Amino acid sequence: MLVALCAKAQFARSYQQSVRTPQMLLNGEWGAPPVMRFGSEDVMHFSFDEMSHIYHRYTYRVVHCNADWSPSDLLEIDYLDGFNDVVIEEWENSVNTTQLYTHYEFRIPNSEVSLKASGNYRIEVLDDESDDETPVVVFEFSVAEPLTFVEAAVSGDTDVSFNEGQQQLSFKVSYPSFVTAPASELKPVVYQNRRRDNSVSGITPTYITGGRVEYVHNNRLIFDAGNEYRRFEVADPNSPGESVEEVVYVEPEYNAVLYMDKQRHSHSNYRDENGLFYVNTFEGYGTSIEADYINVHFALDIPRREGGDFYLLGDFCGNGFTPLNRLDYDEEECYYFVSLPLKLGVYNYQYVWLPYGAEKADIAPAEGNFYNTENEYLIYIYYRGFSDRYDRLLGVHRINYSLERN
Repeated sequence: MLVALCAKAQFARSYQQSVRTPQMLLNGEWGAPPVMRFGSEDVMHFSFDEMSHIYHRYTYRVVHCNADWSPSDLLEIDYLDGFNDVVIEEWENSVNTTQLYTHYEFRIPNSEVSLKASGNYRIEVLDDESDDETPVVVFEFSVAEPLTFVEAAVSGDTDVSFNEGQQQLSFKVSYPSFVTAPASELKPVVYQNRRRDNSVSGITPTYITGGRVEYVHNNRLIFDAGNEYRRFEVADPNSPGESVEEVVYVEPEYNAVLYMDKQRHSHSNYRDENGLFYVNTFEGYGTSIEADYINVHFALDIPRREGGDFYLLGDFCGNGFTPLNRLDYDEEECYYFVSLPLKLGVYNYQYVWLPYGAEKADIAPAEGNFYNTENEYLIYIYYRGFSDRYDRLLGVHRINYSLERN
């Protein structure tokens, strides 16, 4: 059964219910943004699980993309050193797990594939034995040259409020001499906590001086501050972890029931991981093949709302909005709920409200907005000259609000 599990996701998503936990890891560094340095020895590691012990002949295809993640006009020979449709040859069956799965992984660059251009890339994983051309997994990452220097700051004192529920980003970009029309040739894109639904692009410069362009006092760079992510941990199916009320085995799977979440009316002081997750198990030594899957039950105690839906948001569901992470409402008990099969580990999550027909979610109804929330901002600086056929990525800058002000 094919399902668009994370159709609006950023960075990693699955398109098939039997394929779970797609992950990317740069140079073995957990939490690092998926951005390789052009011309360096950086290695991006990709992995996912297929929920059986039946081998699938998976291949992957590398596609170069523009700043908006649409395919660029480059030919394969322009951006790829090697060939597409490479077979994934690294795989292992799970060991001592109630839920059987096969773990697949590969790396780029490798002996068959390396990248020749900066910019955005999409990797589509396909089942070579299926007639369906829909990818089972998609990974999205970037390659930066880098040729810019970015100075950035985040403040809770914005152009529309003072220490209320927003944060305002400002930044200055020093650019190389081949940029002759920075207002039109440079294309910044900003992500908050790696979400795509509230990303900002098409930003107009405030000032342009010799070799530097400034984006300050721009209302489009005002973000809802939100709240710290909620967190739970299940590393042992035989005992509850953080925020877990109980773990029970109902054949054929373990079930983790989280404590009922409440609507938030104040800022949480918890130090979160900005929506990331980490696969981990207390049992065994090979986490990638020994961590079991467990059905996690979420519940949100909040008055029923009309005109939209609540969704779970976090890296584990690709920061997207699909039927699988949409909450249903229990008419008798009067709360929202959803269940998801997840690999053992530590997870960050939030509840967001998506009005019908909207693409941008509202975090305020369940989580609130508080200016002192710690958030991560990623600033991507793309460049396209007048005669260029693709968006080069000249640099990526990461700034953390909490760290920036201390």
